[in-house]
Parts: sequence; C-alpha cells; structure tokens
Amino acid sequence: MNKAVENIALIVLLVFFTSCQNKAKEVITPKTFTIEGNIEGLANNTLYYRMPNKNYDALGYRNDSIVVTEGAFKLTDSIEGYHFVTFYTRMKELIKGTPRGYYPAKSGYLSAILYPGANIKVSGKVSDFMDAYPENSDSVNNELGDFHKKIYPLMNESVNYMVKSSFEENEDIQKVLNKKADSVGNIVNELKNKFVTNNPSSITALYYLSDMMMRSQIDNEIAIETFNNLDSTLTDIAYYKDISYRVSAINSTKEGATAPAIKTTSTLDGNTFDLASYRGKYVMIDFWGIWCGPCVSEMPTVKAFYEKYNDRLEILGVNSGDKKQRIIDFVNKNGYNWQQVMDVRDSEVDNFVLRYNVNAFPTKFIIDPEGKIVKKFVGSGEEAFTLLEELLK
Repeated sequence: MNKAVENIALIVLLVFFTSCQNKAKEVITPKTFTIEGNIEGLANNTLYYRMPNKNYDALGYRNDSIVVTEGAFKLTDSIEGYHFVTFYTRMKELIKGTPRGYYPAKSGYLSAILYPGANIKVSGKVSDFMDAYPENSDSVNNELGDFHKKIYPLMNESVNYMVKSSFEENEDIQKVLNKKADSVGNIVNELKNKFVTNNPSSITALYYLSDMMMRSQIDNEIAIETFNNLDSTLTDIAYYKDISYRVSAINSTKEGATAPAIKTTSTLDGNTFDLASYRGKYVMIDFWGIWCGPCVSEMPTVKAFYEKYNDRLEILGVNSGDKKQRIIDFVNKNGYNWQQVMDVRDSEVDNFVLRYNVNAFPTKFIIDPEGKIVKKFVGSGEEAFTLLEELLK
C-alpha cells in the first residue's frame, strides 16, 4: 500500500472513530429523570400529575398518574428542560372542602423540579397537608424542598382559616378568621418576595418569580428589577423567557400605549389575522376560555355589543387552554361569530397571554380606533361594557 492510500485509510478510520465517539456521547446523554420516595400516611393511593409535552393538549401537557403502594412510589420518564411539576392525590385528608366546593391549596401537592438526569428522592408525611419534600444530589430540588418546608406549613395554616370561615355563620368571627388567613398569607408572600430577590441564580426563585408575576403577587417595579438581576445561566430556561415577555408587556400594555401586535395564523380557519386591520374602529380584546365560567357567562353580553355596534366596534377573542375543534363547536353552537385567535404557550409570536401580561380570566382590553390601549379590565366585564357604552353612544 502506497503512502497516499495509507493516509486516506487513516483519515477514514479517524472519521469513523470520531463519529462513533460522538454517537456514544449522544447515547449516554441523560434524557430521563427519576423521582421516588416513601411518604408516611400516603398508603395505597394514586399520585396524579401533568407532564409537560407540547404534543398533547392545548396547554402543552399530558395527564398521567403513579400507583402508590404502602406509601412508596417511583417514576422514571423522559423530559426536556426544567419544569416545576406538582403531584396530587385525592385523599380526603388533603381536600380543603367548603360548603360550596373546595380550596385548591398548593400545600396539598408534592412539588419537584424535573429535568434530564435528575434523580430525586422524596420523604415526609401526610397530615392535613403534603408535608413531604424533594431532594437530590445537586442543589436544584434541595433548594426547592428547603423553601417549601418554610412556606407549606404557613400556606396550610392560611387555607385552614379560610375553610373555617366558610363554615362560620357569625359574621364577626368570619372577619376574624379571614383577617388571620390574610395575615399568614402576607407572610408567605413576603417570604416569596425575599427569596426571589435574594437568589438571582436559583431555578426555584426563577419559577416563583414567574408564578408570582402571573398571580400579581409581586410589585411590577420589583419584578423588573429582580428580572434584570437574574444570573445569565438561567436565560435558556423556559420560565426566564416567560418572565421576559411579561416584563416587556408591563410597559407595552399601559394605558395610552399602542396595543402589542397580533398577526397570526393561529386562527380557527388557519387564515392570517392582523389586529392592525381593525384600525378605525374600537376593539375589545377578550381573553377567555371555555373552562372559565365567568368568561362563558359574559359572552352573550359580548355578542349583544358586537351586534349592536358592529359598524364601530370589533371583537377579538383570544382563547387560552382549549383545543381548536372544541372552540369551533362552542362558537358555532352559540353564534359567536367574531374573530378568534388561539394563544400558543410555547410560541415565540403567538403567546398572547404573556405578551399582554394577562394574569386572570377573563381579561379585556379596550383599544381605540388609532390602536392605542384605553383601559384594561381584569375579572368581571361590567365596567368594560359600561366604558364601551360611553365610547360608542
């Protein structure tokens, strides 16, 4: 074999072995996590959870469960990125029942941060709340577990006061119980605020900052300052991107600001819709979902306004949380013929809930004919309809 041929053969072998090594590296890269534990008092039950997966329901989750045997459980599954996931059981001890329903208390859930390669252990007990916490070989779930050990007992105390109040007939005693619930709840919020501002490189703090902004539990200016101080190592995590959209929206959705662009094919018919096409008319943007009782109860009033003022008013529905066919069936059945677009949680351009900093449903924005925001209304739309009457009469 001459020298040239030997060199070619050597190069081929090097390429082959390099390729094999790269494939080997790909194979050993962890794509799965494991969470297991033994919780005293959990007995023989089922833990239910929602696993992030954009290929499942409209919110990007799949519902699943784990069988618990004598308090012990184990789950191994694949996941991408970092996700705060809650596991819950239907044990009566953890249900905060009231005469009209129940309180969905977070202190009744087992929570963990799942990510590729995580090996999470859980220990604790069930009392009247989920007094059980995660830990693992790195700091991620240790930090989450330590923080929840501080706030879960307080959250449980607060909701217990609310439950007692719901059964109390004496109004004075009700007020005392509600005041106690608020007082303890304020302590929890103070602990959360302190935690997110003092831990700029923490994934737990990142999640809680996102959650608190969504629930309006943190002042906007403090949220912006906290976000600006976050460590650069967190920028690729989904919660960071969520917060960045909300921070941007705090200014872009103020009264007098031009409404953020909505140009999308995320429509019921797949055709492109552009909010700018409504210039020259007033617009009411209605963030809603079929799952939202108050949203649905107001829609006949929305319809009445749409039909009465159609020459000067456009309605844009922004649905969050429902599959396309369900929305189509619902609007067709009820004759709700105004334009609908769908919020897409993981989209760079169609995540309208984040881009408009929507914290609750229903939320309505009134836009003037020049495309500027007149007012934002959260909750009941009575005030929104009153303003529309004044603007359109």
